[in-house]
Amino acid sequence: MTEGDKPGATELKELMGRVIESDAAEAFGRFMARHMALGDMAPNADEAVLEGIEESPDGGAAMAEAHLRGLPEPAREELLERAAEESGRRLHAAAFTLLAAVGAARLPVEVTPEMVAVAAITELGDSSPGAKRA
Repeated sequence: MTEGDKPGATELKELMGRVIESDAAEAFGRFMARHMALGDMAPNADEAVLEGIEESPDGGAAMAEAHLRGLPEPAREELLERAAEESGRRLHAAAFTLLAAVGAARLPVEVTPEMVAVAAITELGDSSPGAKRA
């Protein structure tokens, strides 16, 4: 990606404002909290086990909720704070990457909050410069 392909700060800020206010961001935040709770519940489980749990009809929500309820308040708050930070990081990285791709291709496409949330689930933006993994 060249310097000219990078989205402008104003464009990224405007998109992130729409993302944060959207139902998609809220749903993604719940996904991240669930994902992190499941990882906390079974820290030595490999990703395939966690993906299998998430494939259950409720996406592992019942197990994740039960785990969160069983944690002491400080540990629960710390886990939820980490999930919120990871949500924001992934959403920002995905928004940046999508805007850059649309700009580079010069496509007449509006990047929506839903597109950003889906891209964040797949960790699309994690390969962008400055992205770091939790």
